[in-house]
Amino acid sequence: MRISESIRADVLAAVGLPDDLSGVASAQEQARRRDPAFREKVLLAYQYRCSVCGHDLRLGRQTIGLEAAHIKWFQAQGPDIVPNGIALCSLHHKVFDLGAFAILPGSYQMVFSQHLNGGDDAAGRMLAYHGASLILPQSREYLPQADFLEWHRKQVFKSPERPVC
Repeated sequence: MRISESIRADVLAAVGLPDDLSGVASAQEQARRRDPAFREKVLLAYQYRCSVCGHDLRLGRQTIGLEAAHIKWFQAQGPDIVPNGIALCSLHHKVFDLGAFAILPGSYQMVFSQHLNGGDDAAGRMLAYHGASLILPQSREYLPQADFLEWHRKQVFKSPERPVC
């Protein structure tokens, strides 16, 4: 399985490989290009705030620490369309791509993995969102599609999930 872009540099550094492996991409990967407008479309749909915590820091008009995350990774043939994207702050993007939480189709409720652990402060801040609903985009047409959420849950999420009280 390919790795998400948000954790790619960490994985390459951990195994001692250079960050730029563009020379080893297959012809098919080289032919498939990202939509440069994907990020802006996703951030606009979510009104420039993290769909988990509401982070919306800006410096003038520039967003800080806000990213457009693919639900089904681009490297796994996930399309560059808004229903396959969610706006996440840098921290929530990374833990989403690592499988620390999943989003349930229909309810858009977030569930966190039992494998996510840390000190009281760190884990508490993250787990405060367990069982909460995602901050939804401004239009129903932008809602995350169930098939992408299911892909993420089956392929990325680190089961088992914590019980929702």
